[in-house]
Amino acid sequence: MGESVTRAASLFSVALAPSQMSEAGSVASRAPARIVAVDFARGAALIAMAAYHLSWDLAYFGLAPPTFPVTPAMRLFSHAIAATFLALVGVSLVLAHQGAFHRKPFQRRLAIICGAAALVTLASHFLSPGNAIYFGILHCIAISSLLAAPLVEAPLAVVVAVIAVVFAAPFALANAAFNPAPVVWLGLGTILPDTFDWRPLAPWSGYVFLGLALTRVLRPRMNGSKAAEWRPKSFAAWAVAWAGRHSLAVYLIHQPVLFAILFAATSLGLGATLRTEERFRSVCFSACERGGGSSDNCQRGCQCVIDGLIDKNLTIAFTREDLDPAQQAEFSAVIHACVGKR
Repeated sequence: MGESVTRAASLFSVALAPSQMSEAGSVASRAPARIVAVDFARGAALIAMAAYHLSWDLAYFGLAPPTFPVTPAMRLFSHAIAATFLALVGVSLVLAHQGAFHRKPFQRRLAIICGAAALVTLASHFLSPGNAIYFGILHCIAISSLLAAPLVEAPLAVVVAVIAVVFAAPFALANAAFNPAPVVWLGLGTILPDTFDWRPLAPWSGYVFLGLALTRVLRPRMNGSKAAEWRPKSFAAWAVAWAGRHSLAVYLIHQPVLFAILFAATSLGLGATLRTEERFRSVCFSACERGGGSSDNCQRGCQCVIDGLIDKNLTIAFTREDLDPAQQAEFSAVIHACVGKR
């Protein structure tokens, strides 16, 4: 164990040290073959992450309620996605460094991730300065990868201890002294920064270390297993695995693409009716509750009125009160029909 500890302790400096490997050493430490199933899992996590980001875009363009992305269900969805994505970082780190630590690929990957994280920060600051991303998932991956390098060969007991400390730290060590911007990214503060993506080092790096530990335990069984030899048999599966293999590029480009599509759609007027529909729903619900209606009855009643107005081609009622007599009569008929259903 003493030898393992010494090797693990040196990996942090080796990961960043200049190259001094001999040609023979380079050949001996070739990276192992990829496990496509891991790429597929990463691609599936990317798709889920894009779906969550889409909820923010829909809310931004008025195509969904403003609170939709922050509902309990959506927040739980986002946390599950982030935990999966970070755990796969730990999985990949172990698989990429079987037999020997491949310093140059690690340094190159770390530099690319740091650059991408900086790009996300700049872009988010330009689009929404008040909610800019200063320590999102890419920032967490960069720092966690650096910290995880020594754990690739450290005794498993040490890895387990690190995992326990990281997950417990936000509760055991929380203090207002960690609220200032220079240290808030540690995750030990008592306030949440106003940002679109917040994955502080504690506890989120713990998922990287957890994925690393589980892979180290299961690695002997993985080599030659069905999972390791799996290959996509359909175009859809191949596309998901391809996205997972190029996860950083897909991650960086998916949001601008979604944003551009929704911008084009709303420029054609798609969002206008939906935005006014949400306003109508909000006013209707508030008026219903003030009149003594229960929350469930008000929700059903207002939705009934909205559906009826859309069916009667009376969406003008969402924004205007000056309906002509015929339109007013149809409007009243819709309301009476919905009241009768309650």
